[in-house]
Amino acid sequence: MSAVPRPADSPPRMAPGVLIATTLVTLALALLVFRLAQVLLLVFAAVLLAILLHLVADPIRRRTGLSRSLALVAALGIVSGAAGLLIWLFGSQIAVQLDSLSVLLPKSWVALEARLTGTFLGDAVLGQLRKGALPENFFITWMTRLAGGAASAAAAIVIVIAAGAYLAFHPETYVKGVLLLTPPVHRVRVQEALEACRLALTSWLFGQVLSMIFIGATTSLGLWLAGAPSPLALGLVAGFGQFVPVVGPWVAAFPGLVIGLAQGPETFGWVLLVYLLTTQIESNFLTPLVLRQMASVPMAVTLFAVIALGLLLGPLGVLLATPLAVVAYVLVRKFYLEAVLGEQL
Repeated sequence: MSAVPRPADSPPRMAPGVLIATTLVTLALALLVFRLAQVLLLVFAAVLLAILLHLVADPIRRRTGLSRSLALVAALGIVSGAAGLLIWLFGSQIAVQLDSLSVLLPKSWVALEARLTGTFLGDAVLGQLRKGALPENFFITWMTRLAGGAASAAAAIVIVIAAGAYLAFHPETYVKGVLLLTPPVHRVRVQEALEACRLALTSWLFGQVLSMIFIGATTSLGLWLAGAPSPLALGLVAGFGQFVPVVGPWVAAFPGLVIGLAQGPETFGWVLLVYLLTTQIESNFLTPLVLRQMASVPMAVTLFAVIALGLLLGPLGVLLATPLAVVAYVLVRKFYLEAVLGEQL
């Protein structure tokens, strides 16, 4: 009995051995990527740093006519000088306030427990918190773990700074390497996607830096006016918390709210008002002004990206979840919506 001829337009079938080999190679690559996830996240952080340096250097090039290398050197000097100036002006005060914060938080938590104990609502709240298995030395343990990871974090920062500088000064080398690894038929699309990712990350990073500066400065000023202890340290925490949307601001506000509640209901009310006002002003006025051109990733997608990458990759995944979501949004748009479905966005 003769075999049924295959239609001319049907795709060729893959041999079982080739299919199994392809599946095994794909699984091995996926496992390798997962095991090297922390390294890949550091690479992505270096890319963000390179984009930040170009964000500072590009206006210098346009206004002075300097070469890109000299403009990047100037940008490095500006960023380093600004960091050094902040440390010189406020470093000692912030260090003292962070130290007092590490002492004040446990005391404030004990005072808050004493204030809530004896009331129906307070006992119910404390019962739920204790069911959450927060240990009695929660804050001390948290600070100890934070200090224990400081050395590895410092090493990672040095690596990111060095790699980010190399990427900033020679971006074409690395882009060319990616394109050489891409099949020729797809190189134009990949190059367009890389450029779109660069523009989206530049826009996002510009908005985040402005947002962090605004939140940090206004929170410090507001807490100082409200009479809260350690306003500079709490403002610094609030500014850095702004880097992680949705989750970060609430987590960053927690120490200030605990300290304010321990100081009394009036102080707590003013502290709460400061956090609410700064967040509302930033989200309703600053963000729409500076992020109009940013890749508009839906907030629910961003939130789930933070949760998923936090569970999979830990703190570094949480920190970089939003820019990774921006990149994923651009890649889906370029390689699926436009390339496959033919949508023009």
